[in-house]
Amino acid sequence: MGVAGLTHGHVGWILNYKKNDIVEVVGIAEPNRDLAERLAKQYGFSMDLVYSSLDEMLDKKKPEAVTAFNSIYQHLGVVKACAPRGIHVMVEKPLTYRLDHAKEMESLANQYNIKLLTNYETTWYGSNHKAYQMVNTENAIGPIRKWLFMMDIAAQKKLMLALIF
Repeated sequence: MGVAGLTHGHVGWILNYKKNDIVEVVGIAEPNRDLAERLAKQYGFSMDLVYSSLDEMLDKKKPEAVTAFNSIYQHLGVVKACAPRGIHVMVEKPLTYRLDHAKEMESLANQYNIKLLTNYETTWYGSNHKAYQMVNTENAIGPIRKWLFMMDIAAQKKLMLALIF
């Protein structure tokens, strides 16, 4: 996995990669050396992983996928750099701030047959995967017309899922 940028507040989950065997970070593209050094100390990664440009990191490390933790405005640039190389991309939410960027990102993903994902926290919840399985595999209920996700903030509990039929 390559990392494009370190400025998004959710970058910590990928920088904690050493705590699991699921992903290996092979390179980080971050032009702000001070920021990279601060996070390297905080998360314990080597500055040998850090490159000043995305193209340099992609060419030298050849990751299978890239996570974009840079500004939303830079998401299109990440897709433009990765798609022609056949590298899948996950961007932090939101995908982009402009419709023309979204359409260009979609076009590049389709043209180069890569996966382009937006990381919404709810994507990773086991309860959502189970609900999807119940609807699409087990036909436990009728078709879903709308999914509504809400966080029970007062109780600080798990995600509450409401299916509207």
